[in-house]
Amino acid sequence: MKLQIELVALGLLACCLAAPSVHAGAFGNDGMVGKHFQVNLIGVPRDKGADMTNTSRRAIFVPLDSGDDVGRKVKIKYVAGDSFAVLDGNATDDNLAVIQVPHEHCVDYTAGCTDLVAYDVYGIALGKPYGGALVSAECSYTLTVVDAGGTSDLECEDTLLMGSFELNRGKGKPKVEDITNIFRAEGCLDVAEDDGSFSGTCESGDIEFRNLWIFNIEQLSEYMWDYDNNGLKLMQVRFYPSVDTGYIGTVP
Repeated sequence: MKLQIELVALGLLACCLAAPSVHAGAFGNDGMVGKHFQVNLIGVPRDKGADMTNTSRRAIFVPLDSGDDVGRKVKIKYVAGDSFAVLDGNATDDNLAVIQVPHEHCVDYTAGCTDLVAYDVYGIALGKPYGGALVSAECSYTLTVVDAGGTSDLECEDTLLMGSFELNRGKGKPKVEDITNIFRAEGCLDVAEDDGSFSGTCESGDIEFRNLWIFNIEQLSEYMWDYDNNGLKLMQVRFYPSVDTGYIGTVP
């Protein structure tokens, strides 16, 4: 009898471990197939103490509730690298997780680059009971953002094509959302003149970029998400190689 119970328990465990495949198929149900990198942001009610740095996992644990309303700021930091990787999968121990994403810098800014690495990104809210999460992007450059009108008080966030998004898990079929533009930027960076001065306006010699994968901007010093979770159990994010690579180069 004891052996039968153990076998039943093992069967239930195998069933539970296989259950996430339902979530994995959520993208496929919307035609989202093909080569991609997927990361799972898992909301948990209790903090985890395990060290989850530099592992091969594709999951990040975040508090089930975070944000100003509960006095807990959670950040997901993105760093440029050679490939996708979760460098720190635990945002419950110090409120910070780290994801590495591919990038490619332009070699000849004078000629301009239109074929750098880029990705289309999609997200979906899953899990029950129902919940939602609000993501706001924060970033900074080593150079000042300017425009043709001479505006010099612009921020890195002003160059993002989308500054924030919200995913909610409600009744009915989960819906895949296109969140590509939170990783895409368009603007101009003020490059020093030969005498070391700055013009304060976007003009010849400055760096211009359009619809660009933001990590391809060499002057990007920081990019992260402010993750405001309101009970969302699982947010899945997928990165697909994109044919829409944008442009970066110097202004003629």
